[in-house]
Amino acid sequence: MDAIVENKDVLFPEVFAHLAAVESEPQTQLLDEDLLKRAERSLDLSTPKELLWRLLETGERLLQILQQDPRPLTRLLERNVSLLPFDELKATISAEKLEEGLNSPSAPVQLLCLAYLRKAADSPSGASFVAASSSLVQCLITIWLSSESTEVAERSLESIEALLAVDSHDSITVLATNGGLGEAQGEGLLWRRVFTDPDVYSILLDWTSLRFSKRDIKTKKGLHLVTISQARLYDFIARLAHYNWAAISTSTLPAVETRYVPENDDSQPVGGLLLYAASHMIDTSDILMKALRQDFFIRLLGAVEENNNQNVPPQQLEAIQQEAGVDPTKNGEDVGMHL
Repeated sequence: MDAIVENKDVLFPEVFAHLAAVESEPQTQLLDEDLLKRAERSLDLSTPKELLWRLLETGERLLQILQQDPRPLTRLLERNVSLLPFDELKATISAEKLEEGLNSPSAPVQLLCLAYLRKAADSPSGASFVAASSSLVQCLITIWLSSESTEVAERSLESIEALLAVDSHDSITVLATNGGLGEAQGEGLLWRRVFTDPDVYSILLDWTSLRFSKRDIKTKKGLHLVTISQARLYDFIARLAHYNWAAISTSTLPAVETRYVPENDDSQPVGGLLLYAASHMIDTSDILMKALRQDFFIRLLGAVEENNNQNVPPQQLEAIQQEAGVDPTKNGEDVGMHL
């Protein structure tokens, strides 16, 4: 069945009239979910910028007074944000406002803020905007590790990975400039923020440690939430291995790590966040976490092999192979078959 093609000249006046009605009576006038979904489907790259900006301004203003589930509106605004350049968006929204939204108890509001941050990942300058605020990065990582909403956590990780990817020194982004095309290289500012700012880096350990936990691990729920955060950190490290092996395997803040890895010594095969997650994070009597840990090493080995073992010392490679259940004495072809 063919999709219905909306007449935008008819649809959007109806949308703005509806939003004005809700704004005038926010306590009694309900959002028209069907109308807003139709508007969401109708927004595309051909939509005039004037309409996008008007819709964004109207929607953001309405969110301040709305007294009902905002999800129908925030979904529309997420789509709207995805169609505007972040260099223009950042002139209308501050890091403080994004942080306030991420700290909101409303998951739809958090998801809208994450749409802004995901849009920032379109260019290195957007990643630099995020990296400039330590408190914003702290908030983003905290939301990712601590949220009990799977959707919020997944979208947070997608945003973090995308921002780090575009910020990588090895990343070249093609940008439209003055009617032509240009290139921008990642500056590494967000990488430095995550791995050398103690206030940011410690969050990765605070929410995943069983030694000094932000959860009440004496309760079944608290312990369960910590293991969820641990699984998220495994996923994060495995993803980052594709971009910057040194960042995950080198101790940049030993003073922070020592609190969580007190037994560390020179005999350990890996360092930094990788050492913590591999050797000190989980309860090894937890069968599920042991399985997730092995899966983590399998993914890690895959990332190493995709990069042709670059920058990975032989001792580390052998340790990863062993933890992944791979015989390091087999040739490359056999290892691939085994995985």
